[in-house]
Amino acid sequence: MEMYKLLRKTFLFLPLLLLFITDIHAVTYDFEFINTTTVNYTTGEDYVDVTTQFLRKVNNREYLFSTKGEKIFHIPDSASGKDYEIELERQYKLDSLKVTSNTGNSVPYTVEKLELGQGLYINVPNYKTTTYGSVYVVNLNYKTHIYVRNVKDWVAIQVPALHQDTEFTQKDNVSGTTTKIEYNLNLVVDSNITPLTKVLPTTYTASTKDSKTTYSFNGEDRVGVPVYMEFGTARVFRFETKLKAPKTDNIVPEKYSQALSALSTNIYQVPLPREFAETNQRVMIEDIYPKPSKVTIDLEGNVIGTFEVPANKDTQILISGYIWVEQGDLENSRNIPNLEYSEYKDAVRKDSKLSAYLLPTKYWETTDTFIQSQALELVKEKEFVLDVIKSTYGYINEVLEYDNAKAESSNERIGAKAALQGGASVCMEYSDAMIALLRAQGIPTRAAVGYVGIEDITDQKNVPHQWVQVWVPEYGWLSIDPSYESVNMQIGTNIDSVLWETFFDDDDTNLGVYTADSIDLSTFTKENYSIQVYAIEEKDVPEVGTLLSYSDIATQGEDMDVKDTLNILVKTTTIGKAFIIILPILVVLVLLILLLSLITILIRRTKSQRTSQNQQP
Repeated sequence: MEMYKLLRKTFLFLPLLLLFITDIHAVTYDFEFINTTTVNYTTGEDYVDVTTQFLRKVNNREYLFSTKGEKIFHIPDSASGKDYEIELERQYKLDSLKVTSNTGNSVPYTVEKLELGQGLYINVPNYKTTTYGSVYVVNLNYKTHIYVRNVKDWVAIQVPALHQDTEFTQKDNVSGTTTKIEYNLNLVVDSNITPLTKVLPTTYTASTKDSKTTYSFNGEDRVGVPVYMEFGTARVFRFETKLKAPKTDNIVPEKYSQALSALSTNIYQVPLPREFAETNQRVMIEDIYPKPSKVTIDLEGNVIGTFEVPANKDTQILISGYIWVEQGDLENSRNIPNLEYSEYKDAVRKDSKLSAYLLPTKYWETTDTFIQSQALELVKEKEFVLDVIKSTYGYINEVLEYDNAKAESSNERIGAKAALQGGASVCMEYSDAMIALLRAQGIPTRAAVGYVGIEDITDQKNVPHQWVQVWVPEYGWLSIDPSYESVNMQIGTNIDSVLWETFFDDDDTNLGVYTADSIDLSTFTKENYSIQVYAIEEKDVPEVGTLLSYSDIATQGEDMDVKDTLNILVKTTTIGKAFIIILPILVVLVLLILLLSLITILIRRTKSQRTSQNQQP
């Protein structure tokens, strides 16, 4: 709405001076307003240089623009961030702001600060009259961080969409004059940047000159559609997991931890980063303490480390390592098969392994009449499965509104139905809603949990993020993030994310503990359990020979076996501990009984021998 107001305000302050001449000559357009924004990015920088040129052209000799009007430029704020961050970024822009004429001379201007989040108006009075044959040009130049994310060799540039009410022609009902309006966008990068991997919208032109490539987009394609460009085919992340295992046993003295370990043990199950085919995600471990007793890969492919730690003292579980992800460049991006919807459902029905990904749960109310009706409505007249997915994606973004207050609170999970009926929503609700609808549409779906928007190392611990994965034949699990944005939908490969765990049911973590004492993992805060993931360069990774795979760390298995169950039962239950205490006593008693029995037998034999000797003549 602000952009619409801007356009209205702009033309209200451009008074048109009509010269009353008898002969009116017909022209295609009486006036042209050409807005050309050039976003220039230099590899390695964390900002872009933005220049918006406004060119006013009079094509009809009978008219002119006087110096009484002004041109109003809009500089947007960041769409997210804290107030002080927006204020700092505003000041950064203003410190670099320059307004010049076509000859390079400075032009006076004033600044109007809108509410935080709505941006700035830069008001530039007309510095000269615009007549036929004499164009009017004013250039606005500034630097900003909000259009670019540069993390090591990976770069993403995004420029906001034009407002839905943007007009490209205008007609004045009083004078009958017509105006052509253009909104051109050029994104310029140098030859040092990594390969281009994504461009949205997909209609653009590219040209290279003097080691710089310019990608040009016209205004019509940008109405309601942000321009997004991504560069970089591979990323490396370091992760550090820390779990504080608190003391829960106050009976066994700490100095006897080793001697009486079986009597004072807690067993933790800690999720480790998994591997994933879509991004060719692979994991290597640098350090792990203590050594896990087992590393399990469940039916989902999740990796879970089992750690036995003393229960009678405070200790820590520490894990660090590296994660690699990849994607193809723009010419070699992975194709997503788009089957006919009916053909897709037939293929799903034939695969019994997928049935678990269609079931209703507490938070994915697939069989609820409301969910069913919405799901059915979204598949109407949809021929292909990707059309169904995109329709559902769009619907969720229309209905749900991201609630930052909920994200910063205890964030109680409300489920798909409540979210779709107006409940406060964050990524979990976006995910839950999409899973419920897709399952109701016969599309196997699961929840994915991991980390996105990964930056360089900071003191901040990463916040887990939840998204969706659907099964596509000949592709595998396809990632979809409905909380990303509604237009440039995040469907498919995303190397700005790390996948940690996936779930076919309502679970949201594989973190667990077996203990005979009192401990509640739900009370764990970032201080108790933290995962930090940050981007590094390949050269910062140690020699691969010094790193460990999961199979190097401990015996792997696909599930808990009888031995694991008995181990947990004996070490972490009251019955098991009682058994450990009683067993030695029982053994001693048995030995004593055996010894007494043996002594009794020997005594009897001795007495028998003496009696026999006394009876001999």
